[in-house]
Amino acid sequence: MGENANSAPANATEGASRAFTRGLTGMAGAGLITKVLGYARDALMVAFFGGGALADAYYAAFRLVNIFRRTVGEGALNAVFIPLLEKEKARTGDKAPAFFSSAWTVIFWLSALVGLGGVIFRRELVTLAAWGFKGTPGQLELTALLMAALMPHLLFVNASALFTAALNAARRFFLPALAPAAFSLSVIAVLLAFRSGFFSCLDERGKIILVAAAASASGLLQVLALLPALKREGYGLAFTNPLKNLSAAPVLLAAAPAAFTLAQDQLSMLISTAYASFLPAGAITAIYNSARLVQFPVSLFAAAAAAVSLPELSARTAAGDGEGFRHQLKLALSASWLIMLPAALGIAATALPVCRALFEHGRFLPEYSVLTAQALTGLALGLPAYGFNKVSASALYAMGRQKEPMLIISCQLTLNAALCLPLSRELGAGGLMLATSLSSWAAASAFLLTLKRRSGLNPLSDLPLARPLVAACTAAGAAAGIRLLMAGAGPLAVTAAAVPGAVVIYFILLRVLRVEERRLLTGGKF
Repeated sequence: MGENANSAPANATEGASRAFTRGLTGMAGAGLITKVLGYARDALMVAFFGGGALADAYYAAFRLVNIFRRTVGEGALNAVFIPLLEKEKARTGDKAPAFFSSAWTVIFWLSALVGLGGVIFRRELVTLAAWGFKGTPGQLELTALLMAALMPHLLFVNASALFTAALNAARRFFLPALAPAAFSLSVIAVLLAFRSGFFSCLDERGKIILVAAAASASGLLQVLALLPALKREGYGLAFTNPLKNLSAAPVLLAAAPAAFTLAQDQLSMLISTAYASFLPAGAITAIYNSARLVQFPVSLFAAAAAAVSLPELSARTAAGDGEGFRHQLKLALSASWLIMLPAALGIAATALPVCRALFEHGRFLPEYSVLTAQALTGLALGLPAYGFNKVSASALYAMGRQKEPMLIISCQLTLNAALCLPLSRELGAGGLMLATSLSSWAAASAFLLTLKRRSGLNPLSDLPLARPLVAACTAAGAAAGIRLLMAGAGPLAVTAAAVPGAVVIYFILLRVLRVEERRLLTGGKF
């Protein structure tokens, strides 16, 4: 009897670890497909349009739409909607569909209004975000036009964000993580059509506007991909009267600070874009491409760890299970650290050959590769901090604590803006990205101290920090060595040798150093 009682917590812990690994693997697998398509899209974009003023206009407009998308919906909905939905389920499951319908009504109409406002005030928004474009004839006008073409994307993507939150709450992660691939597939289709001679009557300005329109329409495909799974979970798209059913009011009230907090990476990039608009042409494109590369490990593992753990953290909070909450939080933070740390050091060691291999084609010149590599190195140094911030913010939202993440991120963004000016003067686009990394580390320290106080998790003693650091430094050194030894080879050959070689060395060292948490990433197979 005692033996069974003692084995119950161990079995529960082991089951939670397996469920976390299964969810993380499924979400990371879908994310890998999405990211590979995204890199193919970006490579085609820079090959077709280059890395100059035209591409800068597109990426500046896209950055603005991303801010609206994250602010109204995507990250904030996942963090706020899931804990509230878990509470509704805990009370009585039959109220969950009504709660969803109320949230759907609010999100749809709010997104439509914000999208319409973005179209009407496009020039004013672009002027605020990229003031430096005023000095280049036609640049501000083109960016504003591209922003107007991209704004309808906001409605569809925020709708799919709500669908994703509902499906994640049902522990369904793969399809929602795969659906954003519709964006890349739509843009790739248009770019390949250009390559095949279609739309030859359009000049380059007309073609990039068509790309923006295709990107905007891709959101509808994303919604349609998720709709059948959503209906199978018992949720419909009927609108409700918000004056009679106010169950979504807490979502609105809580989503305001959550939107601000979880759009931190986009807001940081917006700050960098504003400063970069005063730098020579190509700086904004370099920032965009470096951010895209850094998003690979962030989206695959840090964001995935936060998304997979959020429903369970919320359920543990609703059940008053402090020990289960700490265990789940440890799993998420450990998985994030084990990936973000080697990714940061490895990317910094191989930045130039990676950028040359991915982007140096067509009209993307070697000097653009150097500029992108400088930005990438500065941004990559903050990767472990980005991972901690995402998981920590989700954990605090699961606990119902919304003010602390908002305060931390407010301070982080203020520090980021203050560091941008001196660092950009000295280091250009690379300095802007370094400012983001340094401010993110400051935020990570604040988040971890807050979690220690609120949950009892001590990051210095409870997380595997030192041994993975040794393994990551050794693997990054090996990657740098391979880069030097193969200096005469092409960038693709260097990347193909250095990156997989460093990954193998890192995981071998994790096993040699007996870092048991590696099993979260390998599914217990290594």
